[in-house]
Amino acid sequence: MSAGPGAGPHAAPAHEPRHEAAPRRAVVVGPAHPAKGGTAVHTTELARHLARHLADGAGPGAPAPEVKLVSWARQYPAALYPGRPEVPGGAPEVPGFEPTVRSLSWSSPASWVRTGRRVAAADLVVLTHVVPLQVPALLGVLAGLRSARSSARTVVVAHNVLPHESRPGDALLVRRLLSGVDGVLVHTDEQAELARAHGAARVEVADLPPHLPGGPALPGPAGSRVPRDGGVRLLSLGAVRAYKGVDLLLQALREVPAARLTIAGELWGAAGRAVRELAADPALRGRVELREGYVPAGELPALLAAHDALVLPYRSSTASQNALLAFAHGLPVLATRTGSFPAQVRDGVDGVLVEPGSAPALADGLRRLLDGALVHLRAGVQPPDLEEPWYAYLAALQRAARGSTAAAPPGGPLLALAKRGAEHALWARVGVQRRVGERLAARELAAPPSRRPVPSGVPRTGVLQDADEVADAVAQAKRLRLPAHPDAPKNWDALGAVGAVLTLADDGSRTARVLDAGSARYSPVLPWLRLYGFGAERGALAGINLEFGAPVHRDGVEFRHGDVTDTGLPDASLDAVTCMSVVEHGVPVPQFLAETARVLRPGGVLCLSTDYDADPPDTTGLTAYGVPVRIFSPADVRELVRQADAVGLQLVGELTDEVLAHPERPVHWARTGLDYTFVLLTFRRR
Repeated sequence: MSAGPGAGPHAAPAHEPRHEAAPRRAVVVGPAHPAKGGTAVHTTELARHLARHLADGAGPGAPAPEVKLVSWARQYPAALYPGRPEVPGGAPEVPGFEPTVRSLSWSSPASWVRTGRRVAAADLVVLTHVVPLQVPALLGVLAGLRSARSSARTVVVAHNVLPHESRPGDALLVRRLLSGVDGVLVHTDEQAELARAHGAARVEVADLPPHLPGGPALPGPAGSRVPRDGGVRLLSLGAVRAYKGVDLLLQALREVPAARLTIAGELWGAAGRAVRELAADPALRGRVELREGYVPAGELPALLAAHDALVLPYRSSTASQNALLAFAHGLPVLATRTGSFPAQVRDGVDGVLVEPGSAPALADGLRRLLDGALVHLRAGVQPPDLEEPWYAYLAALQRAARGSTAAAPPGGPLLALAKRGAEHALWARVGVQRRVGERLAARELAAPPSRRPVPSGVPRTGVLQDADEVADAVAQAKRLRLPAHPDAPKNWDALGAVGAVLTLADDGSRTARVLDAGSARYSPVLPWLRLYGFGAERGALAGINLEFGAPVHRDGVEFRHGDVTDTGLPDASLDAVTCMSVVEHGVPVPQFLAETARVLRPGGVLCLSTDYDADPPDTTGLTAYGVPVRIFSPADVRELVRQADAVGLQLVGELTDEVLAHPERPVHWARTGLDYTFVLLTFRRR
């Protein structure tokens, strides 16, 4: 028999996250003036706010923090950019940041590596990612950092993980970039999932903070310069691209004669040609104005003041600040429910939201702006807070910088290969067994999964006593037609955890949402719950571990990269958390318990097991996964229970001296030569 971290199903380590002090020297790499567009403005404002944030956080007498902006001398080959990449007229859209160094050129790989070497002394390097075309340069910066043996933390701020109009090879480039940094910051949950699917080890999500060009609004209410004829004057602002849906807006405009539209921006490629053709339709004569060309920031206030509403008819989107720009100038917004717009626009309060990709839906939205509705919506418009969102954004940036290095597979490559084979065999059996069982139950030839007998004999709170209890657990798993784990003691606590979920966390509907914290894809808890009928809804069963990379799905169960002390899940979103033989491997227990209490609903269940002995053997000098080997003592267990109670997790059962005693040490960890046992603790969220 061999149990413990080297062979057990829950053994993949859950390392403590690194909490470094705030960086003193930071570098932001990305486009800045004279580059035009929202990304250049964001990069400049990010450097400015980061410098201010670090200065505010510096203690008395501490050296002043240093922030540098590294930008491009040449961003794109002219043949691949359909417009002028520089701001026309040369006037900055926002005040510049100093110091700014323009050392990168798309045509000079030497400049990429040289830039990385020159900023190697920084504590934090932030790389701005917009299009895959620039990824080789960013990889060159990372190569320069490595060649200079830099200890800088690295974060990618991904405005678009993948472009709206992707090309072959884009995904491969993006995966190389995202998997090569400590963390990634994105602006929507959808982009976070895409980043994880493309190799990001740690992903943080924060709303895109305001970085509005053009200065303050003109005096007087928006739309005051428009002739009042009962109609509505609409503005579409920005470069015309296929994903922005301006063609759909023109189709919708044909159905709403009282609406007029100004299209202000560069008309690119096929999308631009389509818009010109649609605008020339006789049905739209006199109602569409094409103002072709980039709109300089200084002209924005007058342009916005001359219209009644801003329209954002996107087919798809990630994050945009155009809605915030409209609100800053007093305009309500008509937008589609995509990207960041649903979080920014309050339907019926300061704007109108419609489904994306539909001209009829846009036409209905336009009609909701007529007949005096604009007065009501304009009254609901509130100017955005231009400062507070940056605090949350910079906090997310620093969390991303902490990173989390994927753990090496314990036991070496051969054991990892064996575990991968066991994983595939396990889930193949579960998938077949589950489907056959469902078909037989549908024909009333067998009992449905919900009537499978509940595991018994393992206390909600107790200690594995002896080898007989190990044998009983294996035999019971086989009687219940649950695939027994080959490392026999692991079946004991898995049966206890599944029994606790069935009896304490679920109401019989098998809809409970369960997270296996510090999971492995060959752990028995989640496949057993699947056989009991859980996991019909996608995402209801999930396992997280720092060892995982991109999400993997096994028969409806998701395994993804995650930190048990910082799951990123919403408050009170889970019915149960299981954590089998994990907390002894360097996990900061108070933080884990606090995070578990946060994500559990009231009445939710935590089922936790760990290595234990009433008289722990000497582990001096023994390490595993980079941390000292730990076997909990009775005092350690009581302290864990006390810490759990402090965050609202109440023990199910009693923890007496008799409960904590055990006549044998039925668990043997061959890698260390240690003998001990397991303790199982079950808690309910008050």
